[in-house]
Amino acid sequence: MHWSKVVLHGLVLVILFLLAAIIVNPLTDGINNNSMRVTVKELIRIGLTVGMLKLYAQVFFMKSSAYFRIQKLYKIEKTWIFIGLAMPATVISFYMLTKFVVFEIQEQFYIASGFAFVISSFISACSAGVIEEILFRCYLFKLIEEKWNKIIAVCVTSILFGALHLLTINDLSLVDGSLVLIAGTLVGIMFSLIVYQTGNVWNAVVVHIIWNFFMNSKVVQFAPMADITHSSLVLFRFKSNSVWITGGTYGIEVALPVIFLYVLIIGGIAYGKIGVRSNSVKM
Repeated sequence: MHWSKVVLHGLVLVILFLLAAIIVNPLTDGINNNSMRVTVKELIRIGLTVGMLKLYAQVFFMKSSAYFRIQKLYKIEKTWIFIGLAMPATVISFYMLTKFVVFEIQEQFYIASGFAFVISSFISACSAGVIEEILFRCYLFKLIEEKWNKIIAVCVTSILFGALHLLTINDLSLVDGSLVLIAGTLVGIMFSLIVYQTGNVWNAVVVHIIWNFFMNSKVVQFAPMADITHSSLVLFRFKSNSVWITGGTYGIEVALPVIFLYVLIIGGIAYGKIGVRSNSVKM
């Protein structure tokens, strides 16, 4: 396939991804309950995005799902569930032990509303985990890998993944933008290695979902001391205002200690120390 066709197919896949995110908003605007609206919106988004991407791949690439490393769900390895849980636990423990944060008791949640809150947060985490991994680590990755090689596929899809997250926030400073791009690219590399080394995108999906559920939702939040707008089931207040510790505008996911965690996991996967099957293909 000529490189121009690779670029064109990649562009169309990204447009379909963005189009699905736009379409679901007016479809759910009439739902008054916020938790219900989020849940319904993200469920529709998963189905719509995955459906459109799969249909496009079948029509233009004529390859099976397994070709893009989309295996059966039951083939998820327990190791990655453990790693997915260990990552947010490590971050929370580090920040508490170093006393960079203080825990704030939340009293405004009732059992019924809290349950709906958790469900909507989990569905949102599933939505991002599923559609982002299938787009970047399956279709785009394989498209680039087949034209060039796996190293270029890892680099390009990871940089694109990091750049995409720049679009989610406004008023980024140079430092904030740099942190988002660096952290997003490293996370992309981490997920790419998981998929490539295990041959199954669902292993990366489960790590992505667990991470988003605990670190990128309102289940657990890290907020500045002076910010009274934040509320969650578990809330930690930063004692430091340093952008390197807080992650700045984007949040803790791009803070330096968390970036260091990404690097450690990448190194562990790349050198076969973390979650790599003995019969997996090494990069």
